[in-house]
Parts: sequence; structure tokens; C-alpha cells
Amino acid sequence: MKKPAFQISKEDIEHIFSILKKIEKEKIKREVRIIGFDVLRTLVSSHEWKIIQRVRKIDPRKHGFKGPYFGIEKVPAQLVAIKNQKYTYKKSIKKIETQYLPRNVYRIYKKLQDALHRELGSRLFIESGYRSPAFQVILFLHYLQFYGFNFNKTVRRVAVPGYSEHCSPRNQAMDIITSRGIPSDTKPLDFSKTKEYAWLLEHAHEYGFHQSYPRNNKLGVMFEPWHWRC
Repeated sequence: MKKPAFQISKEDIEHIFSILKKIEKEKIKREVRIIGFDVLRTLVSSHEWKIIQRVRKIDPRKHGFKGPYFGIEKVPAQLVAIKNQKYTYKKSIKKIETQYLPRNVYRIYKKLQDALHRELGSRLFIESGYRSPAFQVILFLHYLQFYGFNFNKTVRRVAVPGYSEHCSPRNQAMDIITSRGIPSDTKPLDFSKTKEYAWLLEHAHEYGFHQSYPRNNKLGVMFEPWHWRC
């Protein structure tokens, strides 16, 4: 009988919860979104590190992904920290954690943002910009937990290090959210129904941005209307 691609034992689940708890605690001290594997290694136990290494070795091409391999790149030197982004969701003000973009990408994002605001009167915020390959592992483990440790569902929806445009400054991606809090984790495709999405389809290319995963794409990735790359 063929074994699952990524077996998850009860002990693994405990270690994954421990990793995520440690990272959440570490946020008080440093920007974990841009940490390297050398730093990550110092934060976890030897058993937890083995799980991280297992995630790094996942080959998404064996699970239907047909996109390119970007490699494991170093954290770029010139990153712009995007702070104090806030949106309204269900009458509550939500604050987005500090995000990052390479300086050249941030400049054109600002131009796109200003143009959209002039025409629509609304704004688009960066919900997720640059992520280091080490943080991409943490994100994968977070969603693995979020999806009830369903590996097949997770690997189809979250890239592993080396395959994510968020970790590749040369192909930098950004996940965006409206000032009304669309999309959400529970209703991600609602973004495709917004006036902002319609505007992006018509104008984003003028600023050098392109939708990575449109409907019925050939990369084996679900439709992601919120995900745009430079």
C-alpha cells in the first residue's frame, strides 16, 4: 500500500502547534516574516526542525502544481516596511501586521494605489507581501493546522519554499485586501466580485502587475483573484 506523501502523526501535530506558538511569541522580539532559516533553527527543537526540513523537501509538482521553481533566495537588502494598514470588517477595525515589499515594487504599488483611489475612491492594502522562505514554511504549517492537518488540501493552496512568488523578489507577489475586508479566509473568492478587482483586470498591467492565477489557469493552482505579481 502506498504511503501518504506527508504523514502526520499525533506527535507531529504537537510539534507543529509548538512551532506556531514559538513563532507567535517571537513576533514580540523580531519581524518573523523576514527571518532566515539560520534564525529559525535557533527557535525550535531538533524534532521541530525535522518537520521544517520535511516541508522544505516537499515537491509540489507531485501534487498537481505546474508552476516554476524560483529557488531559495536570500532576503533582499532593500525592503520597505508597510505599517499601520487598517480596514473595516463587520463594523470592526482590523489592523494588518507589518508587511514588506522590495523598494522598486513598493513604488509602483503606490502609483497603482493612488490611481485606483482617484477613480474609485477606495483603497487596496497589502495583506501579504514579501515573505522569506523560512517564514513560508511557517505559513504552510499554519494553514496545515487551519485545514485540520489535511495535507492534500494545504499543498494545493499554499506554496512551499522555492515555489512561492512571495519569496522571489524578481517575481514579487502581493496579496491584496479592500478597505472593506474583502477577501476573507472563509470567503476568498468574494474579491472577484468587487469593483477593485474589475479595475485591476483593466488597469493593473499599466503598472506592471499581472494576475498569477486566473480562472482555469494551467499551473494547477486554484483561482486567486487577490494575488498579483510584478
